[in-house]
Amino acid sequence: MIDIQGRARRGEGRPRGRWAPLALVLLIVLAAAALAGPAAAAPAEPTLSLDELQARLDSGPVTGYFLTVDQGAHIATVPMTVLSIAGGAGPDGALIMFAADMADPLMERIGTIASGMSGSPLYVDDAGTDKLIGALSYGDIFTLGGLALATPIEYMSAVEDRFGAVAVGTAGAVRTVSLEQPLSVPGDGIVGSVAVVTSAKAARAVRKPGVAVFAPLAAVQLGGLPVKSRAYAELSAALQKRGHTVVSGLGSGPGGWDPEFTTPLVGGAALAVMYTRGDLWAGGIGTVTYINDDRLVAFGHSMDWAGPTALYLCNAQIDGIWANSLSAYKLGTPGAVRGAISEDRGSAVAGLTGAGPAEVPVTSSATAELETTASATSTTWITRKWAGDPWGSFLAAVATTVPAYKAADRAYLPGSAETATTVVVSDGEQQYTVQRANVWDDPWDVLWVMSGDVSYILDTLAADPYGIAHADVVSVDFAATLSDARRLATVTDVTVPGGLRTGSNTITVTVDVFGQPEPLTIPVTLVLPVGTPREGYLMVSSATDGREDGEAEPEDGTSVRRTLAETVADLNAAPANDEVQVTFLPMPLPGPEPFQATAGDVLTEFEPVSTTVATGLVVTGGVAKPTAGLTLSARPARVLRYRRTTITGSFMAGGDTAVRVYRQYRGEAKRVLVATVPAFAMDGMAGFAYRSERLRKAALFTVVWAGDASTLGATARVSVNLRR
Repeated sequence: MIDIQGRARRGEGRPRGRWAPLALVLLIVLAAAALAGPAAAAPAEPTLSLDELQARLDSGPVTGYFLTVDQGAHIATVPMTVLSIAGGAGPDGALIMFAADMADPLMERIGTIASGMSGSPLYVDDAGTDKLIGALSYGDIFTLGGLALATPIEYMSAVEDRFGAVAVGTAGAVRTVSLEQPLSVPGDGIVGSVAVVTSAKAARAVRKPGVAVFAPLAAVQLGGLPVKSRAYAELSAALQKRGHTVVSGLGSGPGGWDPEFTTPLVGGAALAVMYTRGDLWAGGIGTVTYINDDRLVAFGHSMDWAGPTALYLCNAQIDGIWANSLSAYKLGTPGAVRGAISEDRGSAVAGLTGAGPAEVPVTSSATAELETTASATSTTWITRKWAGDPWGSFLAAVATTVPAYKAADRAYLPGSAETATTVVVSDGEQQYTVQRANVWDDPWDVLWVMSGDVSYILDTLAADPYGIAHADVVSVDFAATLSDARRLATVTDVTVPGGLRTGSNTITVTVDVFGQPEPLTIPVTLVLPVGTPREGYLMVSSATDGREDGEAEPEDGTSVRRTLAETVADLNAAPANDEVQVTFLPMPLPGPEPFQATAGDVLTEFEPVSTTVATGLVVTGGVAKPTAGLTLSARPARVLRYRRTTITGSFMAGGDTAVRVYRQYRGEAKRVLVATVPAFAMDGMAGFAYRSERLRKAALFTVVWAGDASTLGATARVSVNLRR
């Protein structure tokens, strides 16, 4: 037990060791639209201010009790003793240090203050009247004697009046308060100061001997995903970066939550504050501190410290309190939606009972064609406010994976998926629909990566730098067909028989397909407009290369104000993962030295020419080849009948090679191969010379180079006339 005689007037004790899991039970999917109207009011019951409580403490510890649910909806009364006030320790000022009576049957069974007790109202007797002094809010693991901190009631009831005018601090801030009189804590020695932090990461950073570190008794609870799945790991990691401790949701009821469970919302009742509801749920389970008419205040600390917010206010059924030598925690099931949380402030969350927040349905289905065929569906609701936020788009993407894990009946699936994503949005006057079909492949877990289009669409819609393309998400629908067959193709080569020419060109793209020993060739038609130079670079890659989710500006850096209708049109026209893109980039003619392309060499007056083709395979890799720049000359260009000429030429090549020389006499339709001539390379350029046979007519000579591994083939022509 704590040495009460060594108590501090403004402190609390508990050093070293890791801190407690945070006291909410955050359920995972986004938060939603901020609600109008007041969020909090003074409690209807009698209260005792900090000054009045301090006056009582001047005469010694003050006894009282707190209320919290221990099982189902039963509210237990736990005796406690107020020990001191730690001034300046909380986000709004002082915190109240108290110790639960460890002789109480509940405390004796669980061993310490439990996560999920956040918001439990504390009462003390004042001249025969029980008065509310605050709410249990902060604790630490390995705590002896039921030690905890509480947020004063005046800070919580002032949320409505304060948030617009009074700074509430910075999320992640560390407040350390030196105690006027050190505390003697058995097993931990002397504690001289108290540090109050907002996350486990911050607690680890400041923990040292002689300092008691306390964090909110809140833990993010996730339900609906396999704990071993990548979707769970990604979401858990993202939440931890936001400062939360994550606990797997093990609640009972359909989908891990029970929308039919209701119980009166009174001080001490369990409360779930949820980002999402449905088959994927995430949020925090804590305790109601007080309710006045339709205004509710809870937790005694923030959830995300987001300020104005829109979260589901739900009942919660406590399945039990998990006794743990490290840190006890409540195991709960979210219940019926009873209203909306509209304020998330440093000392409390607050909201209104009644209608829930505006919400967006995320429907998803999956069919797994594996050893057997199985299907599953799911529906998750996300608050409207957060559905148009990048954090919300991530949660929506996670929600779409829920039926995939059920249909596949496994935590991960190496393989492929075909998906169809439909997102309906509104600008307040008109609705627009984004529809994308796609193919996915992953060597580890296609069940996770297949949700990429949901993030891509929602992030792009949320990227509105000019404020003229605001989108309210109306609905998200997703369908997937899963397979353990891989559908991966890697681009390895591109060739153009005879080189590029004005008009229609048949491009041959070569890809290596997963599991197939022989490469696959894909014909692509590329049309070069009249006047386009035939010198430049031919590039082949996945059509989606370089795409970034939420990218609102064009790649050339110009600034474009786009309406929602234009953004939706762009999304509907965006390429899929199975599309190959072939682009010809016109460049200047090479000079005497081998031409080396740089960004500054691009001729801006000639636009790139591109085309795409669907392959049914997820395309990776890429190839870029320059044109050879084949130039020819005939000397002499005019000869006497039955005399010879010499055809010479040069082109870019990686090594010694050969060219084919064709001759076509004027007036004759047939072109004949007359020679295959060696071409010798030096410093990246190859040259050749061909001595013709005796010419009986004017002739057109055509030289064809097939190309090599680094340069496209080429065709060039030169005429030789007869001299009279």
